[in-house]
Amino acid sequence: MTMNKLETTHADAAVKGLALGVLTYVAAKLDLAPELVVLLLPAFAAGLSVLSTKIGDKNTALLIQVATKALEAAPVVAKAPAKKAVAKKASVKKAAK
Repeated sequence: MTMNKLETTHADAAVKGLALGVLTYVAAKLDLAPELVVLLLPAFAAGLSVLSTKIGDKNTALLIQVATKALEAAPVVAKAPAKKAVAKKASVKKAAK
């Protein structure tokens, strides 16, 4: 296996792992039954596997192409203007008696 293909395989697996993690997180936030989550995860993983092998170039999985396009199309968020520093008031020393 060439290094480029190995890197592509690792990247594809990482994207699939991220998708499964997001699915699990959303299921937990929606308070879905654990039994349902256990049934959904393998089905979702199988679906991701079919998508990455059946659609797109065999050397470049579909999920990597979609992730790359999504990152390129992401809008650039404008930075907020810098806040001005508030001038500190001079501390008034109490007269020592």
